[in-house]
Parts: sequence; structure tokens; C-alpha cells
Amino acid sequence: MLPKAFYVLMLPIGLVAVAKPEAYSGLFTKASSSQQPAVAPARASSSAVSPKRLIASRDGHFRARARAEGRDFDVMVDTGATIVALTWQTGLDLNLVRPGQPMDAVMQTANGRVLGKRVTITRLEVEGLSVASVPAVVLPQQALTTNLLGMSYLSRLRRFEFAQNALILEQ
Repeated sequence: MLPKAFYVLMLPIGLVAVAKPEAYSGLFTKASSSQQPAVAPARASSSAVSPKRLIASRDGHFRARARAEGRDFDVMVDTGATIVALTWQTGLDLNLVRPGQPMDAVMQTANGRVLGKRVTITRLEVEGLSVASVPAVVLPQQALTTNLLGMSYLSRLRRFEFAQNALILEQ
């Protein structure tokens, strides 16, 4: 049995809650928001994408599967790359470049300066995380051996962080 004080306090509150429930809606909203961290409203569960965890390979690099223009290809995460950089073959496969097209971007790579072709990837999806209108560059043959996932994609995610030999990507 509950103490008499409980009934004395709770009975009037309960009666008001039944008679005028709208009086409590603002109170419950304030109470629940003060106990939760300030974050963007949750998306509907059907469109929410859980964070992706990439494990570093033996050489310490993070590799992932990407999809653009209806094609799949491999990328290596490079936070030191300002822009997504694609090999010539990947650029051809994605119909982003054509043979004989003039190169219009001077790129500074680990191997020196090289001319590349500026492109925009309509939608780039990496491990299920999709970003629209991603600036990229296609480099000429032999200038790049691996597609690089640079900051033009990564900076458009909600967060990316390194933790315990893993890279966490969240949209």
C-alpha cells in the first residue's frame, strides 16, 4: 500500500491530466528534451541508415565498395585528398570522361603535378551511405592506381571518425 501523501499529491494531478491532457503535453515535451542531447530529429526507420564501420586492412588503409552511375567499384579512404579522385578506367566505366577529352584541373599528388578532368558524380554511394552531386576528378592513365575517397564525399557525411583500428562513417 502506498503512503497517504502519495495519494494526496497524485490525485489532483491525475484528475487534471484526465480533464485537460493538453496541459501536460508541453510539460512532457520539455522534460523529454531536457534529458536527451540536442540532435537532429530522428529519421523514419525506413530511411535511416546505421553507421558503417570499415576495418583497416593489413597495410593500415580503409577500403570500401562504392557505387555510382549504376556501377560498382573499389575506393580507398584518403582524408588527405581534397576531392574524390578516380582512375582513368573508372572514369570511363562511369561515363564521366571520353578518350581525347581535354584535362582541365591541375592536381598535386604524392607523385607530383598531374592534369585531371573535373567531373561531378550525380550520386556516390559508399557502403550504403549516399551523397548527391559529389565533385571529383578523373586522372589520366598510370597517374593513379586506386580510386580515392576524398573529402568532397567525406565532409558531406554527418561524421566520420577513427576508433580502434576502424573508420566509422555516419550519414
